[in-house]
Amino acid sequence: MQPETPIRTAERIVRRAFSRAKASADGGSESAGLAVLFPVVLVLILSAVQGGLWWHAHAIVTQAAQAGVDAGRPVDGTNATAAEAARSFAARAGRGVLTNPAIRATVSVDTVRVTVSGTAARLVPIPGLDFRVEASARAVRERFTVPALATGGGS
Repeated sequence: MQPETPIRTAERIVRRAFSRAKASADGGSESAGLAVLFPVVLVLILSAVQGGLWWHAHAIVTQAAQAGVDAGRPVDGTNATAAEAARSFAARAGRGVLTNPAIRATVSVDTVRVTVSGTAARLVPIPGLDFRVEASARAVRERFTVPALATGGGS
C-alpha cells in the first residue's frame, strides 16, 4: 500500500464532492415529476366521474321520455298529460344530476312522441362546457276496436 500523498488526498476529496453533487443534483426530481403527473391523474379521474354523470343523466331523460309516452298512450291521453308525466319523472329522478330539463310532447291520432332534453351536471364549472343529453320515445296510441262478428254458426 502506498503512503497517502497530498495529491491523492485531494483527488479523494474531489471524487467524494463530485459523487455527492451528482447524488444531490437529482434530489427533488421525484417531487417535480409528481407535481407534473398529479394534475394529469386528477383530470383522468374527474373525466371518468363526469362520464358517469353524463351517462346517468342520459338514462334519466330516456326514462322520463318513456314515462311521458306511457301517460299519453291511453285514449284520454293529451299533450299536457304526457308532458307533465315526463316533467315529473325528470324532476324526481334527475335532482342534482339533470339541469334545465325541456319536454316536447306530441300526441296525434295514431302515435305519441315525447322528447326530453337537458344538461348533465358538471364537476368542474368551465364556462361554455355543457354536457347536453336528449332522448325520445315513441309508441302507438291505444284505441278501442270492435272485433269483427264471425259469420256462420258459433256457439
